[in-house]
Amino acid sequence: MDVITIRDLRVETHVGVTKSERARTQTVVISIDIESDLTAPAASDDVADTVDYDKVATQVADLVRSSESSLLEHLAGKIADLVSGYKGVDGVTVEIMKERPPIDEDVGAVVVSLERPLE
Repeated sequence: MDVITIRDLRVETHVGVTKSERARTQTVVISIDIESDLTAPAASDDVADTVDYDKVATQVADLVRSSESSLLEHLAGKIADLVSGYKGVDGVTVEIMKERPPIDEDVGAVVVSLERPLE
């Protein structure tokens, strides 16, 4: 299967379990692998034959900015649902990372990754 990857989309949002964590914006870093048959666009050189990654990135960023999810898992699921709705998408993997999470241990980042194959 062919894949279009959007790597390291950085978006400011309110995400977290506690009120204090959601009170300030945090940067999340999102990567999305979009499975799609790229045979037609490889031959035609026409954006109409492919998944428009500019539109995907913009819509994902808008979704994340407006979200007030408590969990990264929930936010990743919403992103996967959005991307799965695009014509030509055969599957999607979403990775979302919160750098320097406010937890007791010294952790550089927490990453949630989920995969949604489409039938």
